[in-house]
Formats: sequence, structure tokens, C-alpha cells
Amino acid sequence: AARVVPPVPEGAGRREMLVLGIESSCDDTGAAVVRGDGTVLAEAIASQVGVHEEWGGVVPKLAQQSHRAAIDGTVAEALRRAAVSPADLSAVAVTVGPGLALCLDVGVRKALSLCREHRIPLVRVHHMEAHALVTWLPSCHAHHAPRPHPPSASVPQAPPPPPLLSGLLPPFPFLTLLVSGGHNMLVLSRAVGDHTVLGSTLDDSIGEAFDKTARLLGIEAIPGGPPLERLAASGDPRAYALPRPLSRTRDEALRSNCDFSYAGLKSAVRMLLEPQQPPKKQRKQQRKQQQGQGQQQQPQPPPPPPPQQP
Repeated sequence: AARVVPPVPEGAGRREMLVLGIESSCDDTGAAVVRGDGTVLAEAIASQVGVHEEWGGVVPKLAQQSHRAAIDGTVAEALRRAAVSPADLSAVAVTVGPGLALCLDVGVRKALSLCREHRIPLVRVHHMEAHALVTWLPSCHAHHAPRPHPPSASVPQAPPPPPLLSGLLPPFPFLTLLVSGGHNMLVLSRAVGDHTVLGSTLDDSIGEAFDKTARLLGIEAIPGGPPLERLAASGDPRAYALPRPLSRTRDEALRSNCDFSYAGLKSAVRMLLEPQQPPKKQRKQQRKQQQGQGQQQQPQPPPPPPPQQP
């Protein structure tokens, strides 16, 4: 069973703590050095976007290979940027799940190696809980705090924010909508380690729905959400009538709970596009032709030199 460790009390002790965080749950290798008060001193990320685009999604074995190639350099770069030596660390925190098992293994092995070498504690991090609690980091408050406006009659002044309990933002209990990659859930958090999942997806997550819809539209970028969002910003939201998920279900339990569903919306987009696309057989032939043209365009090795005359 998991054991909840009490937080370090406020004061110099917390500020002096230095924790290295390692993340390798999917297709990015990440490392960061965080002070005990939550201040992120430095971070480094090795992206795998170019590795998976040609496959239309994350390939676990390729992701694992990329993590193995990047993990040492990414951790070293985060420590270098923070001007911190591994011997200065108070602990190493690492994502242990949920995620791709092949990828998680790379980060966990790196974390165990550092902890064993420097005899420091290992902190196992639940991927989703970390997403829910990341709002406590001071850097998040700085990035998302509203910018002050100069006094002006034309700009209404916002009321002061409510006082926070125990210095936490937000205070417990709070509700979190987690829509990260393949995860899609509504979570009630009462304390660290005390969470209740109120709703989850019945089929695809919103991230998967974005990626699959992008592929239907011919977008090959991974992830497909950002370019799809840019296209939508210049589109007409009234051009097509698309269904609202679960709005027409007769199942009273589905209508009254907190679950999500995106398969119907994704199917509606596919049915909308099919009449405008060539038949499946023709699309396959076009892809084969494109692949053949790509191979022909690859640089060919120079011909061998002619034999020298004796």
C-alpha cells in the first residue's frame, strides 16, 4: 500500500531541498530540478515528434529506444542548467505510471541508478496525481497570473483574489479535469494521495480524438491537436452540424454521470469526410504511388568509376 509522507515544514529546510524529477511515460524524455518550495530551477526535454510522425502515432518500442538514447543527456542537461551536482540532490522523483511500460522502465532505471550511486531516497510519482498537483508550483502561478493593467477608466479593475488556505493554490478539496494525452478524467482531490475519479472516458480520450480526427483530415503531425486547433481558429463553427457527445443517449445513467465519450463525434467527422474523399482502394493506390515517388527521389549513390586501362 502507498504511504503518504508528511510534507516538509515551511522554512529553510524546505528551500534547501533539491529534487531531480524524471519523466519518460510516453514520447518525451523530461528532467527537471525542483527546490523544496516548488521553484523549478531548470528543466530539459528531448522530444520524439519526428520519430513517430510517419507511423501516425506513438510506437512503444521506438519510444523506448529514443528514451534510452536521450535519458543520460537530458538528465545531465537539467542538472547543468540548474548548476547542481548529483551529489547535491536530496532525492530523485520518477514517474512510475500510468504510461507505456517500455518507456517507464527507462526513467525508473535511471532514477534507481542515481539513488543507488548517491544513496538518496527514490520518490515514486503517480503520473495523474502529478498533473493534478502541478498547479501548486510557484512557476505555474507566475505564468498564469493576470497581468496588471495601468489605471484607466476604460479598463475595469478585477477584484482581488480570495485568500488561499495554507498557501496552497488551489486549496483542498478541489476538482480537476485531466485531459493529458491518452488520459481523460474528472478527479476530486481531498488531499495528497486521496483522490476519487468521478468520471472517465467510455472510449477515446480527447487527445486520441484530436489525433485521429487530424489524420482523417490529412494532418500527419504528432500530436495532431495543435495544427487542428489552428485550422479551427479560421473556420466557421456553423458550417457543419456535429453531435454533442452523449446528448442523445436514452441511458439515464450516462446522462447523469460524469463520464465522457468522443467516439461518436469522431465517427461523425469521418462520415462527413467520406463523400469528399476517393474510394479506399484508390486512396491506397495513391499512397503507394507517393511512397514510390519518395523512394525514387532519394539520392542515389554515384556510379562506380570506370576501370582504369593498364
